Amino acid sequence: MLQADYNTSRPFLKNSEFGRAIQDYVHYIMQQPDKAKRTSLCHSLVQVMLNLNPTMKEQTDARQKLWDHLYLLSDFQLDVDGPYPAPEPESLNRKPQIIPYNDNMIRFRFYGRNLQLMVQRASEMEDGPIKQDLVNLIASFMYNSCKSWNNENLSNEVIAEHLRILSKGKLELNPERLEVYQDQSIANRKFHRPQKEHRQGGGRNQSAGGKFNRRNRNFRKF
Repeated sequence: MLQADYNTSRPFLKNSEFGRAIQDYVHYIMQQPDKAKRTSLCHSLVQVMLNLNPTMKEQTDARQKLWDHLYLLSDFQLDVDGPYPAPEPESLNRKPQIIPYNDNMIRFRFYGRNLQLMVQRASEMEDGPIKQDLVNLIASFMYNSCKSWNNENLSNEVIAEHLRILSKGKLELNPERLEVYQDQSIANRKFHRPQKEHRQGGGRNQSAGGKFNRRNRNFRKF
């Protein structure tokens, strides 16, 4: 005998995560005349839904989400005394807020955006020893950052020019007054390029059995 009850003839499945049985049970709860009994059955159903999705136990608001699912499965017609307020139906079609992207271009990428913001903040300060100390700190960071990433030693003249560009001309500095401190851990670091290995014997190292053996190779992946 052919099956007469197909999914196409059944009510629309609103949430496939929990299956049709949970949705049918929600409709059964809605038909109960006693509100206290409906509330008790919903508490039991939430526990069943939590057991079906054990990964949700790690979430702090797991039970509130499950109660929201119950209201969704009932087309927001569920009348119970739940522990959480019922969500608004408009929340389903509410568009998410647009994430504002930072469209400020980074002038020197090896310095990063944070240093660019520090330069702008220093350019707004009043002249004095605090501003000079901040400028020296920024200049030292610029020197060590360029040394770390590009292996280049910036001169005070280049640092002063970069500070002028980043501050849009607000910081006109005397290179001789800059006090740049070098990070010794970066200074002692050895920069070298990996040399290509000279291969012999057809470009493959072979074991005694004549087969290629990767364990006998000393190589480094870059």
